Amino acid sequence: MTTRRRVAPTTDSSPRFDVIVIGAGSAGLPLAIRAAERGARVLQLEADLRIGGTLHWSSGQISAAGTRLQKSQGIEDSPDEHYRDAQRIAHGNIDPVVLRLFVDHAAATIDWLMDLGFQPAPGTPVAGEAHEAYSTRRYLWGANKGLSVLEALRPTHDRLVREGRIDLRLQHRMRSLLTDDRGAVTGVRASTPNGDFDFLGSNVVLASGGYAANQALWEELTPQYPLCSHVNPYSRGDGLVSAQALGAVADGGSKFLCTFAGVLDDPQDGRSGAFLTLSPNARKVWEIFVDQRGQRFMQEDHPSIDYRERALLRQPGLAMNIVFDEGILQNAATMTLDSTPVYRAKFGRHPAFVKAKTLVELARKLGVPSANLLRTVRQYNAAVDAGVDPQQGKQFLIRRIEKAPFYGIKAQGITVLSPVGLKVDAGLRVLGNGGKPIKNLYAAGEVLGFGRTSGDAFVGGLSLTPALAFGKLLGEKLLKW
Repeated sequence: MTTRRRVAPTTDSSPRFDVIVIGAGSAGLPLAIRAAERGARVLQLEADLRIGGTLHWSSGQISAAGTRLQKSQGIEDSPDEHYRDAQRIAHGNIDPVVLRLFVDHAAATIDWLMDLGFQPAPGTPVAGEAHEAYSTRRYLWGANKGLSVLEALRPTHDRLVREGRIDLRLQHRMRSLLTDDRGAVTGVRASTPNGDFDFLGSNVVLASGGYAANQALWEELTPQYPLCSHVNPYSRGDGLVSAQALGAVADGGSKFLCTFAGVLDDPQDGRSGAFLTLSPNARKVWEIFVDQRGQRFMQEDHPSIDYRERALLRQPGLAMNIVFDEGILQNAATMTLDSTPVYRAKFGRHPAFVKAKTLVELARKLGVPSANLLRTVRQYNAAVDAGVDPQQGKQFLIRRIEKAPFYGIKAQGITVLSPVGLKVDAGLRVLGNGGKPIKNLYAAGEVLGFGRTSGDAFVGGLSLTPALAFGKLLGEKLLKW
């Protein structure tokens, strides 16, 4: 059977569209809205059956300096302070061009979202919650996480689609970029339920997300870190691959930080990551964490999430084992969102949840040296008895590990974002080899790479907010037709 490749029907002279947006998520939605409101003929291609992209998965954390919300609460802040604070948290590793562009446009983006109906959660903005703290209260979210942002954008986007000002095509997955004989981008080729079609346009913007749902691409671009992801299944790297085929520069693979921590529901599928609740802010840490040698390697209840994430990052394979006993299982809060009976039933049945009659058996099932694990537990129990942990400094020393059966969870660092991304200039034009922009090609959102917008750290709001801000900025000012 021959694959059909046809030019999309048109009644106008080519190019058919002023702006072709690849993706209808965090960057694509504000881009399509603002470009359509400027009068552009907008085509929006989305691989999913619905709009929203990663907003369906995101915690929805955003940040900006100089917002109306801050001013209403008497908070003094500026883009320069936001820039310095972000680089401090990220150890100076954020792309300075991208960060400067972001901080200068972030406040207008959040003000715009609030004009559209976004409601900040009570008590926000704050300095820090899930990540290392800012020095100023500029960090906020909605009550419904990422969906709070989608709920603000959807009514306007839906109206523009109904009015025909945005031509939204769902289940349209971009396969490649089209170019002329000078290398300028002229459109895209997409697979659709009715075959492959070519769509022509004056500007193409890649707002297609990351690649952490594509195991083969992850292993190619980020081979130094095993994949354990909890992401939008449409984060397959289509924009990244298509741009690289034209010589676009992609980097940032070394700027990776795992989230602490999760398990693989299917050990053979790196995309089956599920979170564990291990933060001492969310639950008391009754357990100990041991490495593949059967030894503790960190303070389990350290207050800094950055400390905990980097301690795990240093472990081979980003792997650790959570060790405890029947007494702790009976009394501690569950580490998953399951009910207590469902949680207990996982042990011995789920590949990551181990149950054993003795510590020696537990060590064998975890694959760690039994002598080391026995010594580790003995030293920990002595610390519980003394009320002081001289080895790692753990503060919550409430129960010894001594009551059979014994339990272990094979945990590892989990990824929610993709570090590698496309290099862009201050106009968000995708750069090719030699630093020259690829004509008519732009990018915004996670396709830029988390390493570019947040460095090698989780800086509050510096994933979602740049996507929103850059999409809005492209639609309002940067794109020309």
